[in-house]
Amino acid sequence: MTISSFSSPVTAKIRNLTDYHLRLLHGVVPPPSGTDIANTLKYFSQTLLGLLRDIQARPLDLLHHRAQDCDRLALFPNLDYLGLHQALVALVDVMPLIQSGTQGFGQALLNTLACLVVFLERQVIDTLPYLIASMMTAVPEPLHQQLITTLCYYILPVTVGAAVEEGEEENYATASVPAVLMMIFQYTENSAYHCELLESLMALKPDIVKDLLCVIAFGTPSSRPPAANLLFYYWPSLNPTLYDRRGIHIKFSGMPPIFI
Repeated sequence: MTISSFSSPVTAKIRNLTDYHLRLLHGVVPPPSGTDIANTLKYFSQTLLGLLRDIQARPLDLLHHRAQDCDRLALFPNLDYLGLHQALVALVDVMPLIQSGTQGFGQALLNTLACLVVFLERQVIDTLPYLIASMMTAVPEPLHQQLITTLCYYILPVTVGAAVEEGEEENYATASVPAVLMMIFQYTENSAYHCELLESLMALKPDIVKDLLCVIAFGTPSSRPPAANLLFYYWPSLNPTLYDRRGIHIKFSGMPPIFI
């Protein structure tokens, strides 16, 4: 299949997403439903997966190494991946304005982001942990598990966990970890999700304890208690008094971070 046969419908569908965003933003009647937007997003996830199936190389392996980004991007046809990403970011901003079909929309949006990551440039990929964590403020509770799964097993391993070049300064993904932790701790009280996120980060970032301390020191009032609880649970030597550790019974035995 030629590039032009992909390019025209992809561009048209991106314009559809932009139109949905503007209609929601300006309150145009009738507003698009979450189901309408989800159907368009499913086109993108299916198209992106189709492109990956047609590529003989293994771009997912290259995604774990920042130094191989040029080789990875050279594998793909020249489509407007950045334009699609920008359209998705705009839709995240107007999620609270969607009146119906929110769950289907949120599910389709997470699926599309998970498919799109491999096609993006590194500086854009590094913004995805914060973007997906910010969705916790708007997605319905039944989608919390999918959001955590997407973050832990599809996004963090190729951002925070991506091998860096020697001498490289801290990137946006690692710098955003305290904010990611704070948003998850603040917008869900489920301790299993807190543990799943932290254990995934512990496997990827050796100094994650500093990020926990940052949340405890500067986070929102509702995010600080879970952060302190996890700190003393996983690093009990920081709180050696047995009396102070009473009531901390959380335990999550999750899979190591993977990227499928």
